[in-house]
Amino acid sequence: MAKPSVYLRVGLLGALCTPLLIVVLHGLGYEVKLWGCPLKALVGIPCPTWGMTRAVFAIANTQWSTAIHYHLLAPLVVILWAVAIIQISLELLTKRVWSRWWQRRSLWLSGLILMFGYHSYRLYGLWSSGNLAADMQHSFLSHLM
Repeated sequence: MAKPSVYLRVGLLGALCTPLLIVVLHGLGYEVKLWGCPLKALVGIPCPTWGMTRAVFAIANTQWSTAIHYHLLAPLVVILWAVAIIQISLELLTKRVWSRWWQRRSLWLSGLILMFGYHSYRLYGLWSSGNLAADMQHSFLSHLM
């Protein structure tokens, strides 16, 4: 494996291990302050990953039903995340590329359709309850207008 490929994988592994570090620190009792959703703060509409952080923390505490309540796709994301960490680690250890499953366009397209379909469903629920309009009225941009 060429040096640029090794550097890329080391960087990816570091980026993928960062959430794991946050979950472990939280589990040890450290309070880790994370930013809220920047899209929601700006325009009042939550981003497609809204609830994912809380869902990952729930999965770390083996509270699967709570995790699914926060974000239905969280278990799938955690599984793909773990597979990516294992694959990149194996590639670095063996110094050879194992698979390029993450480069398949069909995988990304399916993931985007699934994510935005689920996000649209959740936004419809917020709109129906009136919470989306209230959040938009309290957003940063609405105060500028």
